[in-house]
Amino acid sequence: MSTISKKFETKASKEELKTYINTKVLSRQELAPLINSAVWNGDILTIDSKFGNGTVTLLDQEIEVTIHLSMFGSMAKSAIESSLDKGFKELPPKK
Repeated sequence: MSTISKKFETKASKEELKTYINTKVLSRQELAPLINSAVWNGDILTIDSKFGNGTVTLLDQEIEVTIHLSMFGSMAKSAIESSLDKGFKELPPKK
């Protein structure tokens, strides 16, 4: 198995980041069949999906994403990384 580990910088606060993830990412209908569970514990989102499991950790002006990919997720690693890059580019950049 392989792992994706990425950091994204932004000027958004933790609360703004959480709202963005809840409204723009987790609410996407095309993702619903792929995600088994997504649970917030403070500023850490733990996700279990068909592609693997991992965490999204919110810091002020930064997001840390770690995903431990399943065999199926490993086959789609580059597509997953591309989706993460594209999705988090929509966040306001850090000045």
